[in-house]
Amino acid sequence: MNAVVAADYSTPDSGEVVQITPGLLWLRMPLPFELDHINLYLIEDVDGWVIVDCGLFSSATTEVWDAVIEKHLGDKPVKQVVVTHAHVDHIGAAGWLCDRFDVPLYMTGREYDLVQEFLAELATPNGDSQVTRVEFFHRLGMNPKQTTSLMAIYGGFADLFSVLPTEINRLEDGDYLTIGSNRWQVIVSEGHSIAHASLYSRSLGILISGDQVLPRISSNVSVGPHDPDGNPLRSWLCSLNHLKTLPADTLVLPAHNFPFIGIRKRLDELIEGHQQDLKKIEQIWTEPMHIMQQVEQLYDRKLSLFDLLLASGECLAHVHYLMQKGRISRSLDGEGRYCYQTISADQERR
Repeated sequence: MNAVVAADYSTPDSGEVVQITPGLLWLRMPLPFELDHINLYLIEDVDGWVIVDCGLFSSATTEVWDAVIEKHLGDKPVKQVVVTHAHVDHIGAAGWLCDRFDVPLYMTGREYDLVQEFLAELATPNGDSQVTRVEFFHRLGMNPKQTTSLMAIYGGFADLFSVLPTEINRLEDGDYLTIGSNRWQVIVSEGHSIAHASLYSRSLGILISGDQVLPRISSNVSVGPHDPDGNPLRSWLCSLNHLKTLPADTLVLPAHNFPFIGIRKRLDELIEGHQQDLKKIEQIWTEPMHIMQQVEQLYDRKLSLFDLLLASGECLAHVHYLMQKGRISRSLDGEGRYCYQTISADQERR
């Protein structure tokens, strides 16, 4: 049973706003995916408003922003845009907002550099990065049809990003943003993304958590083509443990689902969920298998291509965690796919 308690706020309709506290608004922005929304936040400053996360760049998103700005911001302008991390539902419309209001973008430098590299790769679809992605998917055990379809999905992402500013204000862990009468501490976490920035106000007892802590679902933690030998699950678990230093009664404002109280219990749930997944994977991998074979055993339903991308990346993240613990070995089969197998007690002794 989920340990969190939903905070006492009415969930806004799609494209609408609810006040969390005076000067802090919750906007529910629609998304054209199975996860059909993202929560965005607006914080009132002395002389304007600060936007935290932006939604996709699409006509639906810009229409919502136009309506919200006209209806809810009064005579005060938008003065800065903050992005928690570089996933498209958070950063897609950031460049459009910054350009429209001639305001700066704040985000961590590693996230900014990564998304600029990604967008440059999309602009050169026949470059080395495409070869790297194709090889990555092949080594997972994907067939050519799946790989071709996934490459098309990657290509379609380009239209969901507006042009980003050429310069940003780079956030670092431990930085503070003063907005109105409150200071917001930047807490940088790794795992779901390379350098995710949450914002914590001690005076308000509020954490704007982005995707780092969600009340109902677990954020995807994946190995991807940009870091094919990475161990993001180790970074993710360390980041979750670090957040346990926040007060238990912190009001968490997440990017998806609903605001909640019970951050420490939720962090324990997320950590325990991954520990259970690790045990399950060790039990499955008694024979050499590639990642796609493991995905078939772990999921008892047909996955869409996008879900397959997330599921295979997350399986690989758990496998890499176990590999670096010395619990799983890796070999290359005759078709150039990576195969993995649990290291038995007898193998460890040898």
